[in-house]
Amino acid sequence: MIDADYLIDLHSHTSQGLNYLYLFRNQEESAKYFLLEFGILFKICDEDGFDKAFIQPWLALENCFQQLGKEIKFDLEAWTLELGTGMQMNPVSVEKGLRGVKNYLAQKGVLRISGFPVKESESHNMNVKLTNQMRKYYASTGGMIQSRVELGSCVKAGGRIYQMLTFNKEGQLPSVIDVNAEQDGFVYDISSNQAVNEGEFVLGIIE
Repeated sequence: MIDADYLIDLHSHTSQGLNYLYLFRNQEESAKYFLLEFGILFKICDEDGFDKAFIQPWLALENCFQQLGKEIKFDLEAWTLELGTGMQMNPVSVEKGLRGVKNYLAQKGVLRISGFPVKESESHNMNVKLTNQMRKYYASTGGMIQSRVELGSCVKAGGRIYQMLTFNKEGQLPSVIDVNAEQDGFVYDISSNQAVNEGEFVLGIIE
């Protein structure tokens, strides 16, 4: 890993998510070569992870040069691709991931593959969001999720995104709790289970 120029960490969701990637600063131009719909940008690299462990020293070195008045950008890149769910086979996610990785490596000159890079690489439009635009919703109590918005759907702040059917130990009828969105955005991740305990992940929205 120390000698690598490009690091690609392939993931699948434990929940049900869209196909997207995580990227770091100054990588927006290269990100589009993966041909995915959107990416999430780490504005500040302050988390642990395989991709972050690789790229952090180089980002820190760039910062040092910048403080000395020199703008130096190393041709070193790290990515994490989130492709579908690990709970079941998703042929669409597999095809998109394989096509994107082949296209990226061909664009970088690492591989020579017939048909790659594809013509639309340069014009591909990727929607890039910041990590602080992500909002994850967790169950405030245990129960059954119902009327949940679909993966990939757009939501408005104040609009209902799911209901929680809760039960009690007092012999009373179950109650229904409406949960509303706190921001405009689209749903990029939802839990696989409809039955959740207090504090468990329900869905994620990104502005």
